[in-house]
Amino acid sequence: MKERCALILIGLSFIFPAGAPLMAQDSFASMDAEDDPLAPQNPQKSTFVWCSAENGERQEFYISDVRRLSVANNMTVSSLSGHFAQTMNARFGIHLAMNAQHCHMFRSSAAAQNARSIVTAEVKKKNLTIRNAGIF
Repeated sequence: MKERCALILIGLSFIFPAGAPLMAQDSFASMDAEDDPLAPQNPQKSTFVWCSAENGERQEFYISDVRRLSVANNMTVSSLSGHFAQTMNARFGIHLAMNAQHCHMFRSSAAAQNARSIVTAEVKKKNLTIRNAGIF
């Protein structure tokens, strides 16, 4: 019975890898229920985020570098998405929705970098111009 459970867990680890991206609407309470935003943060429990948006009219794709957030909650990432949209709108004169979810969260830096690389490769296939978001 133990071997069967172990095989099931191994199989599930291939389907749902630990480095899989978290959607912004997912709750971090399921990851660490005892986390308190006011408590000192453990660096190992950081979240890694990068933001992106596509402008089809100009054939441009805006993407940021990976950032580490010590506070991992939906409100922080939503705020970061709004800040990203505001900065891109001001810097490039476009009209990104302020309340849209532009940022993507990951549990590890490697997963975030990997996902960012995959998206960048897909954007290059679409023949869009990639614009670095810079500091926002």
